[in-house]
Amino acid sequence: MTIQEFKQNFCLKIKTQNTGVTLTIITEAIRRADNKVVDAVKTQIDIQETNDWIMDSNSIISATPWSWKQFIEETKRFQLEYFVQRANIENWYPLDKQANLDISDLYCE
Repeated sequence: MTIQEFKQNFCLKIKTQNTGVTLTIITEAIRRADNKVVDAVKTQIDIQETNDWIMDSNSIISATPWSWKQFIEETKRFQLEYFVQRANIENWYPLDKQANLDISDLYCE
């Protein structure tokens, strides 16, 4: 399947839930023909542990500073990689931000 075929037949929907202890990010693949969820991937993030890691990444000795916005964006891209493998999408790499900078057209309106 090509990425264009995937976009014609499916769209993705993001759901988040913040309990104060964990942040849950769920990406669902929705079939356009009948608006049914056909697959989903869920990531649970420990907020305190991740916040400590982000703070440490912003220290003077860190080579790569991170932010929550960046962390969530990368999580969404990793979840996209799941769908690329699951749907066998050929020659499309969501983790390659140079070639695939804007991924917004994959998401349902």
